[in-house]
Amino acid sequence: MDAKKLLNSKERKFYILARMINGEHVSYQKLSDDYFVSRSSIANDIISIKKRLSKDNIPLLFNNSGSYIGGGEIDKQKIIKRVVIDLLGNKEGKQLISLFIDSRLLKTIFKLFHQKLQAWKLEVPENNIGDISISTAILVFRGMNGYQISWKKKDQLDSVLMQFDKYPLVYQLLKTVEESEIYHFNDTEMQYLYYIIIGNGFNFFMNNGQIPAEFKSEVKQLIVNVSDSLNIDLTKDSSLLEQLLVHLYQMKLRLESKTTVINPLLQEIKNNYPDLYGVVWYALSEFSENNHLAVSDDEVGFVTLHFQAAVERNKEINRILFVCPNGIGMSSLICAKMKRILPAAALTEVTSKHDLVKKDLSNVSLIISTVKLSEQQVPVVNISPIMTISDMKKIASSYIDVVTKQSVEKKDEHIVINDVGPFLKGNIFFMDEKVTDNIIDVLLKSGTWNDEKSFECYKKSLTKREELQSTYISNGFAIPHGDPKFITKSSIAVAILDKPVNWGNNRVDIIAMLMIKRTDKKIVEPFMNLIMHGIKNKEWFISKMMEVK
Repeated sequence: MDAKKLLNSKERKFYILARMINGEHVSYQKLSDDYFVSRSSIANDIISIKKRLSKDNIPLLFNNSGSYIGGGEIDKQKIIKRVVIDLLGNKEGKQLISLFIDSRLLKTIFKLFHQKLQAWKLEVPENNIGDISISTAILVFRGMNGYQISWKKKDQLDSVLMQFDKYPLVYQLLKTVEESEIYHFNDTEMQYLYYIIIGNGFNFFMNNGQIPAEFKSEVKQLIVNVSDSLNIDLTKDSSLLEQLLVHLYQMKLRLESKTTVINPLLQEIKNNYPDLYGVVWYALSEFSENNHLAVSDDEVGFVTLHFQAAVERNKEINRILFVCPNGIGMSSLICAKMKRILPAAALTEVTSKHDLVKKDLSNVSLIISTVKLSEQQVPVVNISPIMTISDMKKIASSYIDVVTKQSVEKKDEHIVINDVGPFLKGNIFFMDEKVTDNIIDVLLKSGTWNDEKSFECYKKSLTKREELQSTYISNGFAIPHGDPKFITKSSIAVAILDKPVNWGNNRVDIIAMLMIKRTDKKIVEPFMNLIMHGIKNKEWFISKMMEVK
């Protein structure tokens, strides 16, 4: 690369990142000289790069020779993957891809894999094919340039996956690269890519019967935990269990290979389902600790969608009442037309204007009528007796309005505060403290403990969880929590700091310590509601904490 080329701020960050990925230790002064900008501009670039690395929990380290990326080659390939996906989705960024990978190589591998899967008539989703292709192309490109992965995973699953004859499709998929004389994989690379491929398409390359019984039990417990927090019973939803078994086992394989699927809808999921995202994030922290996994925000977002689908299935059906005085023939014709534009789950009952007054409308979402009605407690759509195209559009639009209104209805914030206020009362601390351990001690000591042993055990379990995966969530918020079996009385303590402190690879200025018993999981949903809204508006969150202080 031409270090002397004049670059804009965005380009410069990618050039610096590429140098660091290739093992260079960079000093502010050297970068300032190379790119003809001030040291303060370089400092801002490094801050931006550090934030990018923190998404994958990869540290940016410093020594006498400058800043450098921690971790091994697999960690660096994980960074490259996220960068490449970002750049592929950006017209202006495509010219920067060559800093990290040969785009022609990527296109070739994608084409080879796509053709092979089509020949097998396997309908693997396009984004999964893309993920497999990008991961493979990065490994090949880096291998060609002398960067070899180190992979020491040895367990029962590993020995099963390495029996290539048991999963011939995976083996044959990778062999297409070798047969095209692009690259020859060694055993370590083959093993690593097996995890990635099966982690992207477990249901295509393996079957559910191969998921261990212990793992199935943990997934069932995850559903119980989320159900308890939401106060909705999702444990009888067989579709949720089946989908989560496959998704979470694929996730386990991905995370064990130190890779993840990038979630392009993550921000929309956080915006549209903040309460559920928070509950799933909390529940997954226990699940991930049991499985020794560090679950990324991208993965939390995907799991949230599965639970949201189950919540939607659990909702009462939007029942529609059709008022028609024109006889059975006309009502049957109009009902037939309505069924063409309304979902099958929307039950339609026909009644007369006379009988309408006797009807219980408590479970009716919408009334459609060919006659003028008096004011009703539910929305009414008036249509003509012959039901025109305009009427059909009106019905569809009104039904969508009803459904979306029900979906976006939010709890009144005062109700939410009332739900969690008693657990926060007296436990809000405004602090000017720079030592994280001291902050943690203050928060923990605000709780109620049976004895010193319970206190120390909870603190130890909290530290263990933090070592596995940071409980940083976003925008300066961290939600540390330990094993609930040591809690005798539920409480929540919040530290609001004058200045941010280090928290893993991030900086935080609000630390919310959850000390919640298993039997009090219903507190999680309203509190995570506050947290997720606080992430969007920190001043609002602080004002709410002052109300209950």
